[in-house]
Amino acid sequence: MDASAESLMTLTAVLREGTFEAAAASLHVTPSAVSQRIKALEHSVGRILVRRVKPVTATPDGEILARLGEQWSLLVAEAQGELTGIVHEADPDSRRLPRVSLRVACNADSLATWFLPVIAEFHGAHPVNLDLHRDDESVTTALLRAGDVVGAVTSEPLVVRGCETVQLGALRYFPVATSSFIQRWLPHGVRARDMRYAPMVMFDHNDHLQLKALNHLVPEPISPPVTYIPAAAEYRRAIQAGIGWGAVPEVDMDGSRTGVDLVPLSRRPIDVPLYWQYWRLRSPLVTALTEIVVEHARAELVPPRRSTPPVPSGSR
Repeated sequence: MDASAESLMTLTAVLREGTFEAAAASLHVTPSAVSQRIKALEHSVGRILVRRVKPVTATPDGEILARLGEQWSLLVAEAQGELTGIVHEADPDSRRLPRVSLRVACNADSLATWFLPVIAEFHGAHPVNLDLHRDDESVTTALLRAGDVVGAVTSEPLVVRGCETVQLGALRYFPVATSSFIQRWLPHGVRARDMRYAPMVMFDHNDHLQLKALNHLVPEPISPPVTYIPAAAEYRRAIQAGIGWGAVPEVDMDGSRTGVDLVPLSRRPIDVPLYWQYWRLRSPLVTALTEIVVEHARAELVPPRRSTPPVPSGSR
C-alpha cells in the first residue's frame, strides 16, 4: 500500500468538508486534483474509500485510512509543537506555545457531572484546543471509527478497531421527582395505576436509561405521557419545575447543587458503566488525556455492579 501523507490529508479533508469542491478550497488546490488524489489512493489500496454522494461518506475501508490520516495530523502537530517549543525555549511564557487541536466525544451527563474538570486540567497542563462532541454512545463509536475524535466516553464496551478501551466505573442514577409532583401524581406511592398517568421527562427518543428507570419502578408495560428535554441542565430543571419525574445522576440530588430537594422514587440505584475508548497511538497528548480521564473517573464514579448488565445511556 502506497498511502502518502498528501493523499491521507486529502481523504480526511473530503470527509470533513463533505464535497470534493469544498475539500479543494480548504487545501488550496483544484477539485480535479482532489479527485485524482482520491482515485490514486483507491487504486493503491485496491478498495473504494468514499461514497460519492452529498455529503461524501467513508466506506469501512475508507474509515481506516481516514483515521490514519487524522492520527498522522496529530503526530505532525505534536512534533511541530515540540520543535517550535525548542526554538523558543528561552521564552518562559507558555502562552506563546503553538496549540494542537484535539477532538473528543462525551455523553451529556458525564459532561454535566465529572468530565468538565478533566477538560480544565488537560487544557491547563498542555497547549491544546479541545473540540468536544456531545453525542450518544452509538454516535461516539462512529466518530471513533471514522477517526473524527481521538477518544470518547461511552457506555459501549465493544472495542472499536484501532482503539484501546479502559473501564472507568459507573455513573449512578436515581429516579426522582419533586415533593409536590409526588403529592399530585403519586399520592399512594409508586403504583402502576398512577405511574400510567404521571408525566415522565425523557432526554430524547433514544433515552434508554429513562425506559430502564420506568421498568425498574413498574415491571408491567405502561406508556406514561412524555416530555422531551434534550439538554442535561434543562432536563434537571424540568424535573425541578414539576414537569415530570426522571432519572438523574446521584450527584445532582444534592439540594445545594440543584436548588430543589428531589425525592427518590426508589432507593435502588441504576448504574450505567462507562468506558474511555481512545486511539491506539503513541501520542503524548492522547496518553496524558487518558491518564487524566481515568484519574477523575476513578475519583467520581462508582464501581459498576458485576451482576447488573450494562445499561445503554442513550444521549445522556
